[in-house]
Amino acid sequence: MNKRDFIKGVGLFSAVSLASTMDVCASADVVVTGGKSVFNVLDFGAKGDGKTNDTSAIQSAIDKAGEVEGVVYFPSGKYLCGGLKMRPHTTLLGDAQWIFRTETHGAILVLDSKERDCLVDITGAFGARIKGLTLQGIRNAKKAIHGIFLNNKKYSPKEDTHVIDDTKVQNFSGHGLYLKRSWLFIIRHSQFMANKGCGVMLEGWDGFVTDNQFSGNGSHGFGCENSGSTVMFTANRVEWNKGCGLYLPTGNTWNVTGNSFDRNWGAGLKTGKITATTVTGNVFRRCGKDPSTLGKNEISANVIFENSCGLSFVGNAFRAGRDDRGKGKFTPEYGFAIKNLDYSVVANNVLHHGFMKDIVFDMGGHGKNFVFENNVGCPME
Repeated sequence: MNKRDFIKGVGLFSAVSLASTMDVCASADVVVTGGKSVFNVLDFGAKGDGKTNDTSAIQSAIDKAGEVEGVVYFPSGKYLCGGLKMRPHTTLLGDAQWIFRTETHGAILVLDSKERDCLVDITGAFGARIKGLTLQGIRNAKKAIHGIFLNNKKYSPKEDTHVIDDTKVQNFSGHGLYLKRSWLFIIRHSQFMANKGCGVMLEGWDGFVTDNQFSGNGSHGFGCENSGSTVMFTANRVEWNKGCGLYLPTGNTWNVTGNSFDRNWGAGLKTGKITATTVTGNVFRRCGKDPSTLGKNEISANVIFENSCGLSFVGNAFRAGRDDRGKGKFTPEYGFAIKNLDYSVVANNVLHHGFMKDIVFDMGGHGKNFVFENNVGCPME
């Protein structure tokens, strides 16, 4: 596939030729003629050889794109850089060729220092988009360095409207993506893998999280702090994270549908003071692998619900198991661990070989409007 065909195939862009930056013309939704809106980082002095520090060159391209709300294009290569500051309504676009585990092709941004706060800073960059890039961090850095960082001191008066698409973020000492006080975001077709913190950490609301993989992160696959609300969490694979798969300590109005939660050390899904939330059509497999890593007296269960109200958990499937290739301990001990639930329904779920000890570990404290029924299953033999 040549450059022209590649860009024609990218979902956010169309009618683009990359023969030279003077010929390129595209924005997220509107075709622009004249080649004045797309800026190739090589034209600004970036080398992409993995040795030369390209931060200044890339930032110059971003700043120039910011003047016209344009696109910064990265041809295949390794770009040593850090602390990149995105501008409003601009896009970082790379040759998208990442594959699982090994990233040796495509456009790769490699963190240049253990002293950075992040590789890409999207604070104040309303409408910014990142598409088709691999972001490579330094996992053993002593400070928490995030791959992509929104660092709002307070919620903005207008929607942030960030889009992360077809991008891989891995091996950062902090979170892969940290959205702090975010209002409206889209994360899709991307992979957050082997970060020391969470794959994604959210404080905010109004989000669409679709068709992603959250794998092998040092904390939760997708976690929230303070509050996370009004999120469509759909068709994601959440696996082998050393915290929970999806952690919702507080918030409301989540729609968790059609996901696969597999072999997370903690529960596949854990809720705290969550309200008005529906969970349906998901698979929970082999979660609760090692509850001792999460805290004192943590329970081994595929899902854990505590202190929630207005929760509907219906039509999900469970399975116990152990590590791949027949290794490790069979878990979880329980299908459910529940405590202090009211105005909630947990019903019509199937747990065939879905636990080792019992369907539910019930810690009590429920209100009179809590329903737990028709959850059928048997232990793994």
